[in-house]
Amino acid sequence: MKILVVHRQKLVIDQVRSVLHGNSPVVIHTDSGLDGLLTSRIESFDLIICGTDLPVITGFELVRSIRTNSVNKNVPVIFIADTVDAKTEHLGNALGVAGMLCTKDLDERLAEIVQDKVKPEPDKNWDDL
Repeated sequence: MKILVVHRQKLVIDQVRSVLHGNSPVVIHTDSGLDGLLTSRIESFDLIICGTDLPVITGFELVRSIRTNSVNKNVPVIFIADTVDAKTEHLGNALGVAGMLCTKDLDERLAEIVQDKVKPEPDKNWDDL
């Protein structure tokens, strides 16, 4: 499973790796929304996890851009925020995100959402035949 994590805190990246270690994830990390957007436009992922409050462009702007012009248009996205209020939920639902998590709930709910929403593409490398 190949995951793009766009978040400014290294602790969150370590939590994602820890929670999803059973899926043997390849985690690509960027710490700004702009870097995340550029990465998502040139490389395919099975899952994108991003913070809502990012430097340069917000997580909401990042997801809107991914949905309109990216090789990852249909990839599940999970938002991570310090608090998930009605406004955050409304914006996330409008963007079609797979889930919204509070940072404190990451350990408990992330694996559950990934199991339910993420279906990794089969390996299409047939060079070994």
